[in-house]
Amino acid sequence: MLTDVQSLTLANGLRVNILHDPQAARAAALIHLRAGSHHEPPEFPGLAHLFEHVVFAGSRQFQGDDRLMMWAQAEGAKLNATTHATSTAWFFDMTPAKFEAGLARLVDMLAQPLLTEDSVRQEVAVIDAEYNMLTGHADSLCDAALSLAFSAPSRLHDFHVGSRTSFGEDIPALQQALTHYHQQLFTTNHLSLWLQGPQAAAELTALAECYGNAFADDHGFQPAPTQPLSLLHQRHLQLRLEGSPRLRFSFPVTPSSALTLLRQLLTDEAPGSLLDQLRTQALADSVRVSLPYISASDVILSIEFLACDATDAVRGRIETLFSHWLQQIRDLTAGHLQHYARLAQRDFCRLTPLDQLRTRTLDFPPASQNGWPALLTELQPHNMTRLWIAPDVQGENVSAKGFSLPVSYAAWQTISDNVTESSFNFYLPSANTVLKTDESIQTTGASLTAHQACIARASLRALCSQSAHEGNSLVFTYVQGIGLLQLSGPLEWVRRTLAAATELLRAPPQTALAQGERLFAQEQRQLASDIAVRTLLAKLPEVINESSAKVREFATAGEDAAVLVFCPLAENTAECLAATQILASFLEPKFFQQFRFEKNIGYVVSCRFHHTARHSGILFALQSPLYNAEDLLTFVDEFIAQIPAFIDGITAQALEEKRCALRESLNVKPADKLEAARQRWLDEFAFTPPIDEAAIGTVTGKSLMDFAEAMSGSGSQAGCRFILKTL
Repeated sequence: MLTDVQSLTLANGLRVNILHDPQAARAAALIHLRAGSHHEPPEFPGLAHLFEHVVFAGSRQFQGDDRLMMWAQAEGAKLNATTHATSTAWFFDMTPAKFEAGLARLVDMLAQPLLTEDSVRQEVAVIDAEYNMLTGHADSLCDAALSLAFSAPSRLHDFHVGSRTSFGEDIPALQQALTHYHQQLFTTNHLSLWLQGPQAAAELTALAECYGNAFADDHGFQPAPTQPLSLLHQRHLQLRLEGSPRLRFSFPVTPSSALTLLRQLLTDEAPGSLLDQLRTQALADSVRVSLPYISASDVILSIEFLACDATDAVRGRIETLFSHWLQQIRDLTAGHLQHYARLAQRDFCRLTPLDQLRTRTLDFPPASQNGWPALLTELQPHNMTRLWIAPDVQGENVSAKGFSLPVSYAAWQTISDNVTESSFNFYLPSANTVLKTDESIQTTGASLTAHQACIARASLRALCSQSAHEGNSLVFTYVQGIGLLQLSGPLEWVRRTLAAATELLRAPPQTALAQGERLFAQEQRQLASDIAVRTLLAKLPEVINESSAKVREFATAGEDAAVLVFCPLAENTAECLAATQILASFLEPKFFQQFRFEKNIGYVVSCRFHHTARHSGILFALQSPLYNAEDLLTFVDEFIAQIPAFIDGITAQALEEKRCALRESLNVKPADKLEAARQRWLDEFAFTPPIDEAAIGTVTGKSLMDFAEAMSGSGSQAGCRFILKTL
């Protein structure tokens, strides 16, 4: 069930949205600024992105280890921020008991940021590393190429990521520009606060009133209005890019919740759907629907198909089928639309409170039929641009959004004569169909290779989607090197569907085998072009499951070096598991402070408790444009050598606070019943007994020290390490 939004306006004019979510295990907060990179001063490209970063360095009331960034890592909160063309958001989630402490820091961070010269200089280096990393990021390059199809808004073509070159060497001037940006835009007429959690609406409202009044009221400043989207006459674009070929159709449309309904229709995998027919004919294996640009008045809607082949024939047949599909959705009844909207709403409700807030404010809102007729009038060929992405495109370098792109404007044949008029299947449920989520839930799984998981996914797609249409749930996920099959519905349906799924996995149809092979090849190509740390992280289960070398090197895209060091439990006991989780919570902010702020090695710095491939432990991750992999590995080794000294500095009070936090986490269960069942199965499948109150009580400074010695390779219980690094 969708959570109702209660809106109010505080005395200072701040708009607040409250969502009481009684089933939620965590509470979330998001502050939304209705301004972004298109509102930054032209003389400082990337300033909005820089501001998003630099506010985390400290505020008037919370500095050093007490600021939100460091507090969140020490307390296990999830925290992030993002800058878009016309909006920016900062958000976090936390257990309800400590939610107020996080909200106080989030508000003060944005109401009273310090914006010191040192922090500005440091974040310039971080953003420069991020920009260098994005020069090889396929999705960023595709979005940049798409901007070439539009004549307006003019700022759509500008460079907004930021770099050392764009910011310049005059740090005081940059600091002054950041201060001016904050003074102009961080007033209540440009901001809104979102709170969602299990707390009563009255409690969330009281928190909003307590902290939301920290923002200044309207100063009267209004940024220049955003220009409406306008397409150029040239509607064909080609981009040379390594990896699987992709065909992207984009439309300037009006923002509405009908966009989420359209996405649900497009991503349907049931027999007879658009995706099912594309896969069966070996034309395209997946579709991704995105909104690369959003303003208050219009949106760029992009529909991207991952093509099976780079030939002209495949490209033309994909567009022909897509055109037929667009014509047929115009005949859908209100019953059809209501059914698909309810499916989308069910998926939305399975998101965490934090992801729900992000989706509401920055992406696809909860689906409804509102705006559907208007959207259909905008989904017309004259309003569409085409972007073909393939490795064999012959183009000349063009500058777009700060990237140099090999682009061609050569048109191609868009309609294929070899495709007959297709009839697509759109599900219309019977009157007694009810979308269920929690009848009989059965979970089963096994260790799989990535290749096996791709074949399993291809084999089960249609059955999973058909089950959803019937009001039940069949879900296949591949997580931590394990393939999981979950069924939720009436007991007889569960038995029947599990038998059908098992048969499909035992003897996959030839079409599914072919799809699985293509899917695996596509995933491997995507991994090779992904951010280096993500590539290594995806390979970690494979390395752990091998009985051979514990050190592996992998080729990755870009010039950044990266390393992962995974230190499993010293012993497979609940007591050691508890000690490891507590130790990781102490180490995470120290690792981040040392390598993100003091040494500033690059964009990716992470130390956290991690579970994968039936093993738990502490994971260290570094990625840097400045140091090679051996240097990064040395940094991790040096940090591990410091851990005993860190442990010696832990007070009895601090240790007891961590024990209490871990005890509280035992009672925190995912609100979504499928996710809760998945977590229970993974816990039972793990090598280590689950943590309980007794195990937590055994955690002492000595047990923390024992694990530290194991990580450093000393002591009687020295464990192994898994090391992954770039070539």
